[in-house]
Amino acid sequence: MSTHPEQASVLKHRQRKAGAIGDNLRALRKARGFTIAAMALASGISAASISRIENGRISPTFEVIVGLAKGLEVDVSELFYHAEEKTFRGWLALTRAQQGEVIETPNYRFRPLCNNVASKEYMVLETTILNRNLEEFGDLQKHSGQEQVIVTSGEVTVWTELYDPIDLSVGDSLAFDSTLGHAITYKGSTPATLTWVCSAYA
Repeated sequence: MSTHPEQASVLKHRQRKAGAIGDNLRALRKARGFTIAAMALASGISAASISRIENGRISPTFEVIVGLAKGLEVDVSELFYHAEEKTFRGWLALTRAQQGEVIETPNYRFRPLCNNVASKEYMVLETTILNRNLEEFGDLQKHSGQEQVIVTSGEVTVWTELYDPIDLSVGDSLAFDSTLGHAITYKGSTPATLTWVCSAYA
């Protein structure tokens, strides 16, 4: 069956976005002298998945990204934006509106803001929620770190393993320990957006 030109364009766009993390993963892995097998052992992510991520064939969940960062012993932010310079003082970073790399995972579409500084101890992500319910989302995600979300458009539901679901509207904010299993879905017919702040190192 042939692919419509617009569908092909969307597919290529998604492949490029998936490849952004893949390129960074490959560069970081090789810089540490890791084979894919060694990377799998260090991160707990299968070698097949790592190969697919590096080749832009799949988009990793945030939980997988955290696992890869742990295996590499780097900040999560380096997988979004790999920078050689590790620490320096007097830095400044700028992201203009609608600019910057977009990373799409199965659950969220992230646009990291001011993330071209490796020494930042936190990440700020402009985030679009892609799933409408837990059935679409899949398993709750958990990892080390801390997070805070602020709803910027639409309405969302925050699902956790220990608390009742919490509905949030524009302007509402929620902070939580990332080791608490969590998922965020949107309500209504239009995907909601968040400003998402999280620990850079997990």
